[in-house]
Amino acid sequence: MNVYIAAPFGNYIQRSGISSVMGTFTLKERTGLILQLIKTLRYSFIDKAWYNSLGLRNPGIMNGLRKYDKNSRDRLISIAAIEPSDWQHLHDIIPSHIPLEINISCPNIAKFLHYVKGIEHFANRNVIVKLPPEILDRELREIYDMGFRKFHSCNTLRTDKGARSGAILKRFVTEQIRTLKEMDENNFCIAGGGIEHYQDIVYYQTIGADGYSLGTVCFNPFKFRSLVDQVTM
Repeated sequence: MNVYIAAPFGNYIQRSGISSVMGTFTLKERTGLILQLIKTLRYSFIDKAWYNSLGLRNPGIMNGLRKYDKNSRDRLISIAAIEPSDWQHLHDIIPSHIPLEINISCPNIAKFLHYVKGIEHFANRNVIVKLPPEILDRELREIYDMGFRKFHSCNTLRTDKGARSGAILKRFVTEQIRTLKEMDENNFCIAGGGIEHYQDIVYYQTIGADGYSLGTVCFNPFKFRSLVDQVTM
């Protein structure tokens, strides 16, 4: 079973038989992670969901590559652009053998116009494209036509309270995977939204998912351990 620990949890958690996604790293350092965690990371008992406004706070891609080199077993690096030229620079900096996740979907940064322009440089590499919840079908087709065949559905949902994760994402994930499979049954689709129990994985299997991404369940060590034990049996 193809299982991934989503960024940023993959920076800190590694389990045998599961791929950890490091990052998300930008070209340059973006400081203020701890302050943003304190200010914005919240659990809503009303919505039963986590919210955050972290905005890709990270030490930069060069730092990420150094960490990757120390222990690259079953790890991927997640990257995102802040400026239009960043995709080209990231392509030139990151060695071609490193598996990547291209995060085109962070809801907490101001994206430049034509945000995906430039990711086509990575199309001939081992790359997963992490999608936003509300991407349009024509935008999915544009990314597919660039040559990408691996997709992660999906990132957190932008709201007035910040980026929301959890069960609300399931309908977006379901629609995206069905669309991607109709487009090309060989597309590799990772479901990542609201997975807390093994039954959630079984549901995503029924709609054609090829892999499964664990995110906010990582906040609950007991649920996480139980889920991981089941998927790695």
